Amino acid sequence: MRQSYAENRKSERRHSSRMFFLRFFVGVLAVIILAMCVSSFLGQQDEFARLTAERRKLERERDLLYQQYESLNGLIEVADSDEYIERIARDYLGMAQPGEVLIITD
Repeated sequence: MRQSYAENRKSERRHSSRMFFLRFFVGVLAVIILAMCVSSFLGQQDEFARLTAERRKLERERDLLYQQYESLNGLIEVADSDEYIERIARDYLGMAQPGEVLIITD
């Protein structure tokens, strides 16, 4: 009976030792997985911040381009008017309306 008790006790110690290493391994594995998840999350946060900054930059650029577009459309409207064309013809091309006298000064 003593021998079986001793063998039983030895078997329990081996089992207990195996359980300790199994629990230790599972704990280490859980810590590694948690660290990977946190690292991935922080990486995604950095990427999100970078993309948000890039989006703001592109929105500012879009707004600037829209202002330039509006300004150029205004210039096109002015350039298409008869008054502007007449002014350019008089000032830069030296033209005059019929019946007008053109005076050239140097």
